[in-house]
Amino acid sequence: MKKIREFFKVYDSEETRAVFEENEYAANRLSFYVILTCAVILVIAWALNLAGIFTVSKLRMNIVTASGVIEFAIPAVLYLKFNGKKRWLKYVMVIILLFVCTQLFTILNHILSSRYFSKGFTVMISTLSVIAAAAATVMTVYYGIIDLNFYPKLDPGTTLVIEDTLRSAVTSAGVDPARAVVSILVNGFLPRMLVFSVIALIAVYIAKHGHDMVLKQNTIARASANAKAELNTATQIQNSMVPNIFPAFPERKEFDVYAGMYTAKEVGGDFYDFFLIDDKHLAMVMADVSGKGVPAALFMMASKILINDRAIMGGTPAEILQFVNDRICSNNQAEMFVTVWLGILDLDTGKVIAANAGHEYPVIRKAGEKYELFKDKHGFVVGGMEGVRYKDYEFTLEKGDSLFLYTDGIPEANNINEEQFGTDRLLDALNMDADASPEEILSTIKEEVNKFVGDAVQFDDLTMLCLKYNGNE
Repeated sequence: MKKIREFFKVYDSEETRAVFEENEYAANRLSFYVILTCAVILVIAWALNLAGIFTVSKLRMNIVTASGVIEFAIPAVLYLKFNGKKRWLKYVMVIILLFVCTQLFTILNHILSSRYFSKGFTVMISTLSVIAAAAATVMTVYYGIIDLNFYPKLDPGTTLVIEDTLRSAVTSAGVDPARAVVSILVNGFLPRMLVFSVIALIAVYIAKHGHDMVLKQNTIARASANAKAELNTATQIQNSMVPNIFPAFPERKEFDVYAGMYTAKEVGGDFYDFFLIDDKHLAMVMADVSGKGVPAALFMMASKILINDRAIMGGTPAEILQFVNDRICSNNQAEMFVTVWLGILDLDTGKVIAANAGHEYPVIRKAGEKYELFKDKHGFVVGGMEGVRYKDYEFTLEKGDSLFLYTDGIPEANNINEEQFGTDRLLDALNMDADASPEEILSTIKEEVNKFVGDAVQFDDLTMLCLKYNGNE
């Protein structure tokens, strides 16, 4: 405690206070110069961006520079107003200085990262370095420390008497200053500049190609982001094209239907549909377009619209598929096709009239029994050849019967051993709980397929539809 009291006693003396105050004023002055330097750096960065060295948006850079100058001006105005002679000013200067340095670092980091590899910036720095090195060499010759290794050789026995400077001593020994300068330039400066020039050329080359690479990567990244955004939009559009609100017809008690579409890519070629043609008839569609991705999705939407519009006009499934096939074949430059199962259910009687254009067999379950494949007759795919005729066939759903439709992505799903899920596993999964609701049936199938596939990549779309017929009470 005694030492502490003595310390404050000493500090409280007039001499000590004067020294401390002078140090504080000097610190304020130093902070002022640092802030001015930061402001100059910011203005230089703004000018370089204006000249095209950096590629930050000019509007953004103008706003950043203006706000930065205002921030730098606050401590400068305070310092000039009080001439740096206020003791409390040191706290303001330090706090603002920390804030200013942080802001400047953030700004410069953003600016430099915008064009880190810049050929123009590298050339400018290299040129300034050469000018600075040349000036330093000349200054060294006339005012600096003399390297005798670069001076003309003195005569043997020459004695240097240093009374003022080494330069004056060498000069007094009879060495021609002009020859000394030439010797230093030839033997010292030029070799160093040659090495530096090679390094500078390499740096410029790296900067040029690095900058081009960064721009290319940036272009690719932007294109990828745009493509991803467009694919997300396409996914939303495609999902909105199929019924996706369940229960779909809560006012209709004759049936319960549920469907799902799980694409291997952002967009796919599978699609399902179900819609009331009139109060007594429900149309059901399950289809699979050849190919994947955006082309398949576009073809899918065109096919779905054609089937839907033609079915509303009336006719049997065979007549509808024939019409759609002829329309597609009339202008099918992409040479794509689609497999389709189309059925029309009479809600009063349970009778189904259907036609199959190269699609998978439907699966039917009679009430109280198991799901089994219904091996119907296949017609040719839609879009494959003009003039194809399709055939209708009939079957009847009784109260409690179910119909399951799907695309080949389910039986052809592969695991890491390249084994296929197959129709046998599909039937086993369906019969795990045959009395389950359509929504539960689809959930079970999806879970079983995922369990089977494991870590293998999904290459095909998985699309399913399950309908349970409740009869007309």
